[in-house]
Amino acid sequence: MLSKIFLALVTMFSILPFNSNQKKVFDFAYPKRKGTEITLSAEHFKAFTKEWRGSDYYYYTESDGLICSVLFYKLNNNERKELIDVPKAAIGGPEKSPAYPYSYFKNYSNLKSMERNDSTWGGPTDDFMFRQNDVVLEGTQFSQKNMYGYAMVDKDLFVNIHLSKTACSNSDSTEMVDILKSLTIKK
Repeated sequence: MLSKIFLALVTMFSILPFNSNQKKVFDFAYPKRKGTEITLSAEHFKAFTKEWRGSDYYYYTESDGLICSVLFYKLNNNERKELIDVPKAAIGGPEKSPAYPYSYFKNYSNLKSMERNDSTWGGPTDDFMFRQNDVVLEGTQFSQKNMYGYAMVDKDLFVNIHLSKTACSNSDSTEMVDILKSLTIKK
């Protein structure tokens, strides 16, 4: 009888999937502000550090050379007028759109002069807009793949999700796109 139970347990456990790289859902939010939570799924990361940077809130992790950061960028009143109110009035745009943070972070990127092969997907009525590019240092062999997700979770709060990897393989790029595809805004 005991051998039958043992055989049944061995059979049962042999058909169950044992995958140590199961995707984990990570939650991010601007502290003490309801309605700002976003999630992403990834199997690569274990935990994120978090810190205040002035009025902005920043999450960061790195594993096997793949870096992921999530920045909640708090707009002051002047930035809100310049980056949202003026364009919204000029084009009749919505109150909230990922197009606002997309435009801001793309145009004010510190790496802009080194960015190559820039491409974009997602639209201004989606929850997120996305961008990818390669950062190349001229005269060197350095190349870094960068992918971004942009959202606007409140009238004065942009979110910039940034993934990067040097010596990025095709499977690394696929994993990065999958992470961006997993992004959700909790509503």
